[in-house]
Amino acid sequence: MQRKKLHIKRNFAVYFLGLFSFYGHRTYAQTTSITLPQSNIQTRSDYNTTINAGTYTSVITLLPSFSVKSTAATFTSTTSGSFPASVVHMKLSSIGSLVLLALTGNNEVALSTGGGLLYTALASVASGAITANARIATASQTWTAGVFTDGVSFYTQGILAGSISPTSYTLSIIIPGFISPPSSIGTTSIAVNDLSFYRSANGISTNQIIPVSSTVPYVPSIRSSSAQFSFSTTFPNNASPASSVSTVSASLSGVATATSAILSTSDQTLTSAAGIAVPTNNSSSITHTYAISTALLKSNFIQAGTYTVPLTYTWNKLSSAYPTTPVQAQASGSLNVVVSDLGEIIANQQSVNLPFTTTSNYVNGVSTNMPTHIKLSKTTPYNLYVRATSSSFTSGVNSIPLSVLRIGPMAGQTGVNTVTLSTTAQQLIQNADPVIDRTLDMQYSIPASQTSNLLGKPAGTYTADIIYSFVAP
Repeated sequence: MQRKKLHIKRNFAVYFLGLFSFYGHRTYAQTTSITLPQSNIQTRSDYNTTINAGTYTSVITLLPSFSVKSTAATFTSTTSGSFPASVVHMKLSSIGSLVLLALTGNNEVALSTGGGLLYTALASVASGAITANARIATASQTWTAGVFTDGVSFYTQGILAGSISPTSYTLSIIIPGFISPPSSIGTTSIAVNDLSFYRSANGISTNQIIPVSSTVPYVPSIRSSSAQFSFSTTFPNNASPASSVSTVSASLSGVATATSAILSTSDQTLTSAAGIAVPTNNSSSITHTYAISTALLKSNFIQAGTYTVPLTYTWNKLSSAYPTTPVQAQASGSLNVVVSDLGEIIANQQSVNLPFTTTSNYVNGVSTNMPTHIKLSKTTPYNLYVRATSSSFTSGVNSIPLSVLRIGPMAGQTGVNTVTLSTTAQQLIQNADPVIDRTLDMQYSIPASQTSNLLGKPAGTYTADIIYSFVAP
């Protein structure tokens, strides 16, 4: 009997020491890494993946429970800040040959330092490898590129519940560095469809909104493929204009670090070196503004037609940000300046008087100068005509022939013919180049050779309406 009692004590001592060894010493270093895909970040969709959670060793099958907790309340990075541990959720997939995902009572637990119950066995659980589904909830988080780590422990609870090794390990969440604009920006058009743009103090501008998703701060830039716009038109033109891309400035709206740049064949940055920070929810819509000053619009974009230049947009990660390797994105687009066929003629003085009040007027004729009398604008080559709407100058029932009147340029005015007034349109200017707000100094006269047509006419004011036009009706 005494030998038997000694034998029992020896077994108990060995078993107790084994149990003590599990709680005090069975810890193994391990790192498990999960890379959060770019697509899940951009679509704000949860990411699920299976991880190795360790190995379960059963001691006595007394229906163990399994739990998980994090070492810290946040995943942290040495380069990119932190995010809450609770965005990572764990759910057991299997223990050895036991598949758990579809079983009742198999809980999903958000990581926390307080821990959470994953599963309580309803029957004995054999030893084996443990796998878990890790779900990363992306929607509530703005993700910054980096490697974020926290300690994670899967553990058992209950008397003689068995052990999981390693007792804790490092979980590493890798957020990739990316900048993702559209593959093609398309065409941005500046529509010059009103003459007021040539007179505005602010010139003309247009906006293009470009969505950009990123996990890194970046500096955007832009360049043109050529130094000049190409030109095409279906309208008449005397010569194809040579318009430099440097007539256009590019800038960003609503960006604190934005700077203005002149288009060039070399990359022009659109922000200071500080760039644009990672946007909230990793998505932003950046407004690009393209502008042409009034002076440059008038000197480079008068001829009606389409001016086109291809553009290359580039986004470069700040060199100081994670990762240390460059991250760049590019997209192509084009800029059009579309000038409509526009025309306008303004008579700055609505009435012209040729007074015959002295004998000398009848002997020598009469002329009246009208400085800046006509202002005209045309975005295609033009002819200028003048005609009367009635067959004579009239005063009541009395009349004077239209042919007594000559219309032509004042001294010093070039490019204008002198014509005799008629109901048929007479050409004052032929095939002149496009122009904005050209003024004409005009002279109206009745020469001495025509004053005989006024003799014997009753005193009065003889009038006729005169029309200037770009076409001869």
